[in-house]
Amino acid sequence: MHIHPNQDEWFYVIDGEYLFQIGEDKYQIKSGDTIFLPRKIQHAFIQLTEIGKMIVSYLPAGKMEEFFAVTDKWTSFPSKEEISKVFADHDMQVVGPALKVE
Repeated sequence: MHIHPNQDEWFYVIDGEYLFQIGEDKYQIKSGDTIFLPRKIQHAFIQLTEIGKMIVSYLPAGKMEEFFAVTDKWTSFPSKEEISKVFADHDMQVVGPALKVE
């Protein structure tokens, strides 16, 4: 779970299925669906299918391009401390554990 204090997010699912949590609410979405995540609300998502593809938009973009440039270089799963640092460096705050499939 994390928060973007300065950005809204919009997701469009091209392929696959995902589970999103926004605040306390959960939504399962699939190909063709969209979902809006407002700034300052904790959220997380997880891919439920083996293959998935989405278009994601950040409004405004802020430091998100740099965030993905950093995380794209990870060759193994990072520690919780490394995740929190990279999120903080890019104006996001980790506020809870990763979303899990129930």
